[in-house]
Amino acid sequence: MTNIDELLNEAEHGKKGNYVEDRITPEAEPFWIALKDRIVKKKIKMRPYVVHRLLHDEFGIEISESAIRRYLQKLERDNNV
Repeated sequence: MTNIDELLNEAEHGKKGNYVEDRITPEAEPFWIALKDRIVKKKIKMRPYVVHRLLHDEFGIEISESAIRRYLQKLERDNNV
């Protein structure tokens, strides 16, 4: 059974953690790690709509394109890409 206090806390403060990374499955993790490495280490920009399509088609992961766009933009900004 779900803890009511936890639900109320989430309703009040929002969900903690990173939504996009929370949705990545163990099967998709190698792809996700490689994608982040390319952005951070090689300074390569990725196309959010393609990342969205690949996650959906290849791994069955449902994340909105806008959520992926925001995640990638922050990753790029934080790493001077």
